[in-house]
Amino acid sequence: MLTPVTRRSLSYLSAGVLGCAAIRELIHGSLSRAHILAFAATGSILIPTLKRNSQWFGPVETRFVSPERKVWLTIDDGPDPYETPGILEVLEKHGAKATFFVIGTRVKRWPDLAREIVKLGHSLQNHTYHHSAGSFWCASPEIAEREIRMCDEIIFETTGIRPNLFRAPVGLANPFVHAAAQRAGLKMLGWSANGWDGITHHPEKVVSRILASLSPGAIILFHDGSLKGLAPGTRARTLEDLLIRLKAKGYETILPKC
Repeated sequence: MLTPVTRRSLSYLSAGVLGCAAIRELIHGSLSRAHILAFAATGSILIPTLKRNSQWFGPVETRFVSPERKVWLTIDDGPDPYETPGILEVLEKHGAKATFFVIGTRVKRWPDLAREIVKLGHSLQNHTYHHSAGSFWCASPEIAEREIRMCDEIIFETTGIRPNLFRAPVGLANPFVHAAAQRAGLKMLGWSANGWDGITHHPEKVVSRILASLSPGAIILFHDGSLKGLAPGTRARTLEDLLIRLKAKGYETILPKC
């Protein structure tokens, strides 16, 4: 079986060989063949990059082993002064624990919220410093390394906690991101149950989508943060509905050992 490093090398090699072939065809005047080869060269890198939670360039955990009805609740994009306090109240009320994948700039802006997350027994992990969701998928080696390192540093400066997990924005990561996370000693975490609440949504549909994907060992993706078109407090109310329905189905949220 090919290792992630070998797969990364093969993708680089394929892109290089196909790219050179495209240039040769262009020189010889075959524009159509040059276009085909250029697209193929680009695709050898882009196709695995643009697949959420792709494991082609490196491992991405999307589940954990559990013989019992236990699930891992993960919450992205905080902290947020309008939504995080309500989310924390709901978690405390239901005795639930979660892993918060936080954005570095938001930790710097609202350090007290980051500390409160840790104080209440939740996990605080790396979700890049700027969360450039529209462009991080094509991050250069330097940008990938800097985004991960800066988020690690602000989390440690603020809470004294060193992250051991990383989640790429939107779950998209090119080979440079995988390599940077590996060098930083961070395990990449994806998800298996997604309610699509990162966009404007109806809370009932979010909960229904998550429940439809559940099984023991599932990793749930939920979101923190204000969202245009979403009334303040909606996230907390949605989370409470989810936790109530999880309990009714016999599920417990836990923080697996990583």
